[in-house]
Amino acid sequence: MTVAAEALAARPLRLAMVAPLPPHGGGIGDYVVDLLTLLPDAWRIELYSPQQEAPPSLRVAGRSFPCRRLEELPARAGAAMAVYHVGNAAEHVATMRAAAARPGLVVLHDAVLHPARAAAAVAGRDLREYRRAARAALGGARGAALAHLVAAGLASPQLYWLFPLCEDLVRGSLVTAVHGELLARWLRALVPGARVRALTHWRSLPPVPDGAAARWRRRLGGDDCVLVGSFGYHGPAHRPDVAIRALARLAPRHDLRLVVAGEVDPALGLDRLAAALGVRDRVCFTGRLAPAQYGALLRAVDLAVNLRYPTARASSGTLVQLLQAGVPTAITDLLHLRDLPDAAVWRVPPAPAERQADDLAAGLERWLADPAARRAAGAAAREWAAANLRPECMRADYIAAVAAALAATARAGAGNDGSADAL
Repeated sequence: MTVAAEALAARPLRLAMVAPLPPHGGGIGDYVVDLLTLLPDAWRIELYSPQQEAPPSLRVAGRSFPCRRLEELPARAGAAMAVYHVGNAAEHVATMRAAAARPGLVVLHDAVLHPARAAAAVAGRDLREYRRAARAALGGARGAALAHLVAAGLASPQLYWLFPLCEDLVRGSLVTAVHGELLARWLRALVPGARVRALTHWRSLPPVPDGAAARWRRRLGGDDCVLVGSFGYHGPAHRPDVAIRALARLAPRHDLRLVVAGEVDPALGLDRLAAALGVRDRVCFTGRLAPAQYGALLRAVDLAVNLRYPTARASSGTLVQLLQAGVPTAITDLLHLRDLPDAAVWRVPPAPAERQADDLAAGLERWLADPAARRAAGAAAREWAAANLRPECMRADYIAAVAAALAATARAGAGNDGSADAL
C-alpha cells in the first residue's frame, strides 16, 4: 500500500456499510463476511441491511459488527462514509434509493441493474420510480421512450439486459467500484467522467471436514467417474439446461455425472428435461447446502460449468472459488472475463441453448478425453488465482476506493473527514 493508504488504514474511520446480510444475504452476504475479515481493525463499521429483518449483530473473525435496518441509516453525510453493495435483484432497489439520497462508495456486484428496477416496479405496481430511473440513466428523451415501451407492455425481457440502467447510480456516487479492470473500463466508457475503480475479487473457501470430499465422490459415482459441478443459485441466466443438454451429448462416450449444487428455479423444469434426455440417473440436484458441504463438493468435482447469459456483467464469486480450488471451468465468453487464463477455462460463445450445448460439450470433451489436460488446466487455474485473487490485494483495493470516495467528498466541500460524530 502507499503511505497515504497505510495512514488511512490506521485511522478510526467510521463506515456505514449497506448490504444484504447472512443468513439470508445470498452471495453478496457471504462476500461481505469475507470483506469484513480484510478491512482495517481501526475502522469502526456498522452494517445496514435492506432486508426486512436485520440481525442485532454479525460476528466475524472475532469482531462484532452492529447491524441495523436500512431505514435507520443516518441521512447526513457527515456522520460516516457510506458503502453500498448493489446487485441485480429487486430487493437491491432500496439500496439504490439510499445511495441516491446519500452518495457514497457504490460497489456494483452486477453492472446491469435494469431487471432489478423493472421487477421492483412490477412488484409495486408503480412505474413512476421506473420512469424516473430510466430518464435519469439514459437521458430525457431516450429514457422516456424506454419507459413508454415498458409501461405499454411492449418490452421483451431481452430489452432489460441491453440497457444497464446503472448510469444514474454511477454518476451520483462519490466513487463506483466493480470487480476487475475490464469491467471498470466498460463502465468508464458507458458513463464518461465517472469515478470508477477496479477491485480484486477474492472469496474464501469454506473449511471442509476430513473425508467430506471423498464421501461426495463415493456418493456420486466413485473415483473413476468424472464429476462436473454447477454451483450457486440456478436461474434462467445460469443456463443449467445447457449443462444437462451437454451431458446428454457426452454420456454415451464417458462415465460422468453432473451435480447441480444449490437452489434451482423450479420453473426451469430441469428434472423433466434430464428425464426426457435420458440422463436423469446422471444428474444430482443437491438443493441448498451448508457451507462445509458446499466447500467439500467444490473440492470433489473434476470440472465445472459457470455460464451466465444474458449477462448482468457480474463477477461470479462461485467462479472465483472454483479457480482458487483449481477446478477447470467452462464459462460464457464475455468481454469482462477475457482476462481469465485460456489455459484454465473453456469459453462458450453466447448462443441459443442447443448451439451452446454443442460448444459446451466440445470443451468438456477435451478435458474428459485427456486427464493430463484436465490436470494441467486445474493447475493453471490455481496458479492464476494465487497470483491475481489475493486477499491482501482486495484489502488494498478497498482502502484505495474508500480513500478516493473521501477525497471526492472533500472536493465537493462536504467537509467529511470520516471520523466525525457517532452514527
